[in-house]
Amino acid sequence: MAQRRAYLHVGLDDGSGDVVADALDRHAHALLDLRVRRAADPAETFRGVVEVLGCPAAWGVDPDEVEGSWSALISDVRRGRDTIVLTESLLAGVGTDGARTVVGALDGFDVHAVVTARAPGPGGGPELGDVLPRWAGAVGAAERVHVLLGDPATTWRALGLVAGFGTASLRVDGPCPPDRPLDPERAAAWRTALDAAPYDVVGDPDLLTVGDPAADLLAETGRELADARHELAVLRRRNDDLTRRLDRADRKRRKLKRRLRELA
Repeated sequence: MAQRRAYLHVGLDDGSGDVVADALDRHAHALLDLRVRRAADPAETFRGVVEVLGCPAAWGVDPDEVEGSWSALISDVRRGRDTIVLTESLLAGVGTDGARTVVGALDGFDVHAVVTARAPGPGGGPELGDVLPRWAGAVGAAERVHVLLGDPATTWRALGLVAGFGTASLRVDGPCPPDRPLDPERAAAWRTALDAAPYDVVGDPDLLTVGDPAADLLAETGRELADARHELAVLRRRNDDLTRRLDRADRKRRKLKRRLRELA
C-alpha cells in the first residue's frame, strides 16, 4: 500500500502563501472528494504548532491552553487515508530540531515541505537560505522541498500540481500581496539559495529579484510594517483563543442549566 502524503506549507509570513490557507478553507468539501484535507482548522493548527515548538508565551497564549494540542492534531491527521496539508506561518521560523520534531511526528507518511516566497523587502523575517536547507534536512532530501513562486492563483495551481490534485474548478480570488520595496542584497541571496541544492522550484526564480520600481519606502518603514504585522497576528491569535474559551464556558453553562432543570 502506498504511503499517505503530508505537505507542510512553510510560508515566509510575507503574504505569498496566504492563498493556501484561504483556498483550503474555501474548497474544503470539494477537496475531500479528491482525498485531500487540511490537517486541522487554523486555531487548532496554531495551538498545536505553538505547543510542539515550545513558544506559547511569545504568542500570548497560556501554556495550559495548548497542552495536548499537538497530540490531538496528529491523532486527527492519522485518521482516514486522505492526503494532508498542514499550513502555519510559524513553521518558517522553527530551528533544525523543531523541523525534525514536526516531521518525526508524521512517521509513516511521505512528508514534503512546500515553501512559498516572493521578492524580499527590507526588514527582518525568515531568510530563504536558512529555511530551505533546514526543511530539506528534516524531510530527507532537497527534492522533497517544493518552492512555489508567483501570484496567488499561480501559487494555488502549483500546489495542486505538486500534491497531485486538480485546481481547474477550485478557483481563488485572493488579491496579490501589496507591493513593497525590493531589498537587492536579500533578493540576490535568496536567488542564490535556490541554486544551492536541487530543490523543486515551481515558477520563475527571477521573480525573487523583481521589485516594484515605484516603491521608494525606506528600510525602516519596512521593518516597522513587519513589526506591526507580527503584533496584529498576536492580537488575532489571542482573540481566537478567547473566543474559543468563551464558547466552551457558554457550553458548560447551558449544560449546567439543563441539569438543574432536570433536577427541579
